Amino acid sequence: MKMIFRGDDLGISEGVNYGLLKSIQDGALSCVGIMPNMESARHGYQLIKDIDICLGQHTNICLGKPISNPALIPSLVNDNGEFYSSHDINHRQEDIIDILECELEIEAQLKRFIEITGKKPEYFEGHAVFSKNYLQALENVAKRHHLFYDNPMDPNWQKQHHIYSLDFFSFDEKGLYDPYTYFESQLANIQKNECSIVVFHPGFLDQYILERSSYTLIRPMECEFLCSQWLKDWLEKYHIQVVNFRDYQKGLY
Repeated sequence: MKMIFRGDDLGISEGVNYGLLKSIQDGALSCVGIMPNMESARHGYQLIKDIDICLGQHTNICLGKPISNPALIPSLVNDNGEFYSSHDINHRQEDIIDILECELEIEAQLKRFIEITGKKPEYFEGHAVFSKNYLQALENVAKRHHLFYDNPMDPNWQKQHHIYSLDFFSFDEKGLYDPYTYFESQLANIQKNECSIVVFHPGFLDQYILERSSYTLIRPMECEFLCSQWLKDWLEKYHIQVVNFRDYQKGLY
């Protein structure tokens, strides 16, 4: 049995960057995705650049400012030239994201990723938006640049790549869940799959996150869990091998 531990949001803030660093160095994270448009993206990459970690692009069209000229992507930005929030986008009655405009911004973020890291992303996916047009734009850009498109919410993607997403967990009134109970409840799914994937958002809190993200207390909680001795012992007990997209796709496991 194999499992990919993906960590999202590198670059969203310095506090999150440090929490992701800890989750890589002391924890189970095997892949981490950087948000190229965010001001703390370069800071995040500098923290992890010398670590052997599978690095992907966590494309963002719902927080902060675009890299593209806002005038060229009107379906993505508000009157202030900033992205609409994920809440606004995901609760629309109609998907008004223009695919070509979206591809323009995704391409700009890919260019920024390469400027920051000096290489192409090892996987390619999106942040917090469930628009079909957005997902199509991501897939189009991934194909154009021969990048590994990561969409574990899609059953067809799961079957194609033999990587299966675990069930969604339920949040309590504080926006938290019990990761220990959750992993125990998912054991049967993990044991029947060739490879499973689970996505985390570990990080430390800072003012930027407290003011701009709906994921707050969950971030340090997941960081602690990923670094816990319980998780290390649990993976060993059930003979679950932690892998990443890079080596799993190459068949090195």
